[in-house]
Amino acid sequence: MSVSGSYFKNVSIMNKKHFTNIIFILVLLVFSPAVEAQLVNIEKSRKEARPGLQGHIDLNLMLTRNTRQILETTTTAHLQYNWDRHMVLALNNLGFMRVEGSNVINNGFQHLRYNYMFNEGFTTMELLAQHQYNAIRLLQTRILFGGGPRFRVYENDNTSLFIAPLVMYEYEVYDDEDNTITSKFKGNLYASFFLELDERVNFTHTTYYQPDFSFFRDFRLSSETGLELLFTGSFSFLVIFHLNYDSDPPGDIPGLFYTLRNGIKYNF
Repeated sequence: MSVSGSYFKNVSIMNKKHFTNIIFILVLLVFSPAVEAQLVNIEKSRKEARPGLQGHIDLNLMLTRNTRQILETTTTAHLQYNWDRHMVLALNNLGFMRVEGSNVINNGFQHLRYNYMFNEGFTTMELLAQHQYNAIRLLQTRILFGGGPRFRVYENDNTSLFIAPLVMYEYEVYDDEDNTITSKFKGNLYASFFLELDERVNFTHTTYYQPDFSFFRDFRLSSETGLELLFTGSFSFLVIFHLNYDSDPPGDIPGLFYTLRNGIKYNF
């Protein structure tokens, strides 16, 4: 949700405490336990902008026993600090699958984002940095830096729509036969929709489109649809569907991936 004009008037100016909290966020980003999406959806991780430190921890766990025992887990730590017109957001995410005691899927990312809000939140300037890896997609390392504006298209008490035409630089190393290395300037366009169905049920949807500026037929597309059911003030149940498409995947990796998962979320 956006920041209202009264929010700017009531929050004190930045002081040493703000710097201390930013350092705290960065430390937890590095050392906290860290989804499997090819594109990382940050929109669902934003919190309502209120002064100070806030965040949540998600834990998803699935145990299957048939001819073999399969254990799947994903853990996400999200921290956010707001002061005046500024916001720092940090994410650390780790997912893995074990089959009979051996790791077969290992993926994760670390994401850091800074926002500065103009004209009471209608326009926001974003700067971001990210590291990502995903063994099942042969992605050994992806490092990117970028930024651009984010616009609030529509908002009322229970509905919001944002769009953002960002630009980023991306460096990738693949664990394929040729150990492919790529570096590109790409677009990072997204639209984000939020709907509060009632006090305990939230619906979200975000779509990302990332084309290569030098060859627009080379692109990645990702969408995420989520439903959150609030149990108490701190705990909620999540159902999330990811769909990811890469027009030029490495090796024999398929271009289309989709997942449906559920889990528990703790807010603080």
